Amino acid sequence: MRPIAEAMGRELGKPVVIDNRPSAGGIVGTQLVATSAADGYTIGYGNMVTLAVNRTFYTRLPYDPEKDLAPIGLAIGNAYVLVARKDLPANNLAELVAYAKQHPGKVVMGSLGIGSGAHLAGELVQGSTGIRMLHVPYKSGAQALGDMVNGQVDVMFDNVSGIQQFIAGKQIKALAVTSLQRVPVLPQVPTVDESGIKGFEVVAWGGLVAPAGTPMPVIRKLNAALNKALADPAVVKANAALSIEAMPSTPEAFASLIRSEVPRWGATVRRAGIKAD
Repeated sequence: MRPIAEAMGRELGKPVVIDNRPSAGGIVGTQLVATSAADGYTIGYGNMVTLAVNRTFYTRLPYDPEKDLAPIGLAIGNAYVLVARKDLPANNLAELVAYAKQHPGKVVMGSLGIGSGAHLAGELVQGSTGIRMLHVPYKSGAQALGDMVNGQVDVMFDNVSGIQQFIAGKQIKALAVTSLQRVPVLPQVPTVDESGIKGFEVVAWGGLVAPAGTPMPVIRKLNAALNKALADPAVVKANAALSIEAMPSTPEAFASLIRSEVPRWGATVRRAGIKAD
């Protein structure tokens, strides 16, 4: 988000300073935004997890994404790639499903953590195909990827940017991507939809939000600056390097996306029986 923040600062004539507040599920930073003054000077980055998944994943969430936050606009989206250890006897999604059905509960699926987008993408595939894999959460994608390269993890979902070099080096193999269209940097890798699960799409989306009650003229001004920033050459170049897709929108369209994603991921979380607390 740093290139986007810098470009927004140029549009607004004031610097947009990033204050990282790392925490489980992004709760600390999101709560900070939700409880800040509704004057447009404190805004935050909200994504699929903080604005949709957490509603069901956490029993006691200290903020309500719908009541406490005002969407400014969608910003970016990033597909996941389903990858496997190089010697797994499955070279595409159909073969993985067949292998997992032959070995129920034995295929090890690593992830960036319980309730992460990558974990839930795996749960959605399992629910759509009737297979059962053994989920092993890691503290970071790098740790999970390292164990995959060493043969201890069979499959995992991860962002393109984090694993592209390992695919190119043939240390792991790509089976499918979770977007409805193929990823430009991996044109040979089919989508999950193409691979047999029709209509399947999981994109790690994210955008900007403000405290609820922020005046609409302020929201509109921030939205215009965000959309212009997404077209800034420096931002376009940075996004391309990470295989990130710019997704400019109106505040209303972003709000609609959030509303549609909450029940979708709520159903996935309940079906998988996962909870943070």
